[in-house]
Amino acid sequence: MKSTNFLKATTCSIILAGSLASVPALAGSNHDKAQTETQGEELKADAHNAWMEGKLETTFMLNRHLNNFTIDPEVEGGNVILLGSVENEVDRDLAEEIAYSVDGVEDVDNRLEVIPAEDDADASEEPGFADRVEDATLTAEVKLKLLANSNTDGLDINVDTEDGVVTLNGDVESDSRRDLAAQIAANVEGVKDVVNKLQVQS
Repeated sequence: MKSTNFLKATTCSIILAGSLASVPALAGSNHDKAQTETQGEELKADAHNAWMEGKLETTFMLNRHLNNFTIDPEVEGGNVILLGSVENEVDRDLAEEIAYSVDGVEDVDNRLEVIPAEDDADASEEPGFADRVEDATLTAEVKLKLLANSNTDGLDINVDTEDGVVTLNGDVESDSRRDLAAQIAANVEGVKDVVNKLQVQS
């Protein structure tokens, strides 16, 4: 009987020791899992912040009253910091209001500096400066319109603008899509003409 009890006690001790030995490994596994999940959340947050910054930059670019090249939004969660410069207080306030209008923005820290146009005379008096800004804005607007249309959003279309004339290059699947892309570009306010160089793939 004593021998049997001793055997049972020994067996229980071995099982208990094995269970205790597995605890650190399990804890380590849970720690690694938690760390991986944390890293995944951080990457997701960074991607969302970058997406929001791009959305804000595009929104500023499409507003004719703002020079998008001087406004740099930084996003952290729902908070936005506006860095850069504008020509007057009206543009400064406008940039802030536009930022607040973007979905997902909860707070705006407006750090834009006001630099009057006369302080930036060298750049503004450069031949064609205003035209280049306008052309860049039109190019962005045409691209967004093409992306917004379900029949042209997946097409590889290059858009260039010079003096209000938009040139389309690339490949499309049919004549109808070629014509549609040109019509979309022509309907953008400010576009004077469209040169359609799109090629229909055979």
